[in-house]
Amino acid sequence: MTSAQKTALLDRLSICYNRTNYLLIVCEEEGLADEAAQLARRKARLKLEIDGLLRDLLQSWIGVASVLKAQLDKSNKAVKAAVKEIEKNVKTAENIVKAIGYIDDAIKVAADLVA
Repeated sequence: MTSAQKTALLDRLSICYNRTNYLLIVCEEEGLADEAAQLARRKARLKLEIDGLLRDLLQSWIGVASVLKAQLDKSNKAVKAAVKEIEKNVKTAENIVKAIGYIDDAIKVAADLVA
């Protein structure tokens, strides 16, 4: 895997992490304490996975970049769609739950990379 491919995967995980930060702010503004707590836990877990991946990249890289890139793109696209729905104030709590599922997908990809 090339350095550019590795960077692309980390960029996609960072996008998911940044969107998680945004969703956390939305939950707090909307007074959705339970959803905010769930997102905070997922955010912490995603950060751990990203940090683990960064450590492992220093030693060796595993996985197939194109497959992982597609999985992360799919998760990020779904999170982006959920954010757009939230911005429209349509079923905010329901969309936060959906976004949590997509963030879990990104966490799984990151965890598989570290495993």
